[in-house]
Amino acid sequence: MNRSTISVLALGLAAILFLSVNIFASNSLRSARLDLTENGLYTLSAGSKRILGEIPEPIRLRFYFSEKLAIQLPNIKSYGLRVRELLEEYVNLSGGKVHLEVIDPEPFTEAEDDAVRLGVQAVPLGTGDSIYFGLVATNTIDDRQVVPFFSREKEAFLEYDLTRMLFNLSDPKKPVVGLISGLQMNPDASPMMRFSGGPQPWAIIGAIRDTFALRTLNANQGIIPPGIDILLITHPLGLDEHALYAIDQFVLAGGRALVFVDPYSEVTARAQRGKGQQGAALASSTLDKLLNTWGVSVPTDHVIGDFDASQQVNAGQGGQTRVVRYLVWLQLAAGNLNPDDVVTADLGPLIMANAGTVKTLPDTGIKVTPLISTGTQAMAMETNLIRFGPAPDRLLKLFKPDGERHTIAARLSGNAKSAFPDGPPKDQNGKVAEKRKAAHMKDSSGPISVIVVADSDLLHDQFWLRKRNLMGQEMIVPIAANADFVVNALDNLSGSSDLIGLRSRGKSTRPFVVVETMRRAAEQKFLAEERKLKESLEESKKRIAELESRAQASGGGLLTPQQQHEIQSVRSQVSQTRKQLRDVQHNLNREIDGLESRLKFANVGLMPLAVALIAAVLALFGLRRRRRGADANAARS
Repeated sequence: MNRSTISVLALGLAAILFLSVNIFASNSLRSARLDLTENGLYTLSAGSKRILGEIPEPIRLRFYFSEKLAIQLPNIKSYGLRVRELLEEYVNLSGGKVHLEVIDPEPFTEAEDDAVRLGVQAVPLGTGDSIYFGLVATNTIDDRQVVPFFSREKEAFLEYDLTRMLFNLSDPKKPVVGLISGLQMNPDASPMMRFSGGPQPWAIIGAIRDTFALRTLNANQGIIPPGIDILLITHPLGLDEHALYAIDQFVLAGGRALVFVDPYSEVTARAQRGKGQQGAALASSTLDKLLNTWGVSVPTDHVIGDFDASQQVNAGQGGQTRVVRYLVWLQLAAGNLNPDDVVTADLGPLIMANAGTVKTLPDTGIKVTPLISTGTQAMAMETNLIRFGPAPDRLLKLFKPDGERHTIAARLSGNAKSAFPDGPPKDQNGKVAEKRKAAHMKDSSGPISVIVVADSDLLHDQFWLRKRNLMGQEMIVPIAANADFVVNALDNLSGSSDLIGLRSRGKSTRPFVVVETMRRAAEQKFLAEERKLKESLEESKKRIAELESRAQASGGGLLTPQQQHEIQSVRSQVSQTRKQLRDVQHNLNREIDGLESRLKFANVGLMPLAVALIAAVLALFGLRRRRRGADANAARS
């Protein structure tokens, strides 16, 4: 058998083997996955897998995606593929409980009508068409969860949002929030009281009730009733040992808590003014006996001032009103919020007053994750400075930023110990029931889940909304995202421990970090020169205006030959400076374009050239080997 016959047979066998492997893989390895992305973008976390394994009944997913129209939008097309592949991963791991339908809602079809009816958002393209990119999930009793439109800005939380949706549909009852409050939030105000001008519930109560069942608790009864999923503790005042013990045991047993303590509650202080020391004492709240065992403390002797985040207020003195910065009234924007936690990611600004700081204690084993922080232009200021009323000028005089970022709100997780190591507190007879002794927990049953906020004023209407009257109807207009923060926190805490454990994942779009660094370096190179030219340009313009105003002042507006010559000279300078400025900007653009061209060549051209070079070297090596073999055969013959 000659070489050519062997080569043909080898190629035939290779083709058969290739087809066989593909057929085998497509049938036998359909669910096999190999995720080589840096952040495991296509691999579900262990928490999501556990939630999928506990789904009790089938869930139907309808993924509405205008695939044909998305061809015009590469960014949406690639993200649509990412979402679809992740949804398919949910289906593969659900054990048949999750079913996926992919629907392209073309214009004027029943599919488009269904998408709109179910709450999927149509986004106009400007060509007369609308693109759909959303998800509708339903269970067997027609509960429905909807993602109106998948935003790439929220890609880091894609797995969390999808897993949360499935979790809600597998357990559709409203989570129960137990409220323990020292604030007059009036959650139990009756409709009759509202119509008769009685105390109204704070608007935050309505925002919570939209998503949760809310029950007011009397913690001093020493028990948290069964059925409470989350404790909402706001400005706790007068809690006795039995109340603290009940909260302690609730959290150790796996209950979740959202806690708002306050070194100086503006709302309470205002209500208690004129009531002396007893009234002033109600302005501060603490829960440090419990917080200390949870790894943090919130001191009541100081509040946080932040120059960059401070709000401007009207201050009056001597009959005059002026606008000044009030360092302890804060408007905290994106730079103050943790972008990697689902509670604070994508939140709008938050408004707080007289907030404190959440301090991490050493050696507790509790993980403290900041959610809300000040900037570096901040410092702790004595609470006594504001105890007798706002003092913006005095605070500004004493302000010396310490360069630190102070934590205002934090997530606490980890195994905790009881704040009552010796067991339950004794009753009024100095005894402890044997049943309570036996049920006492010294350590948590698993990692605790608590969020602590060192401010309670953010809950009051004054600090996050304005009320408007529209055609006889009262409208609530939010001016800050305070309510969103509270609902986000409760929503996150109400999930399973697997869901709470999910964090932001990476994004499929990879930023060109090196490119951006080089681009910034190129910009820096020309920035100083550009600044000098702009300053020179402004000075020349001022000089022209000055000469012209002098001519006007000297009468008649006529310029002397000397003035005309000087103005002409300055105008020439202006023209020359503008040309130099254009040259600088042109050089900057050319530098950046050159950088991009070099990188494109390195990525697009250099690698093929390297492969071609390696192939040429291998071919040359093979040719030489064949020649040596031919020469050897010739010599033998």
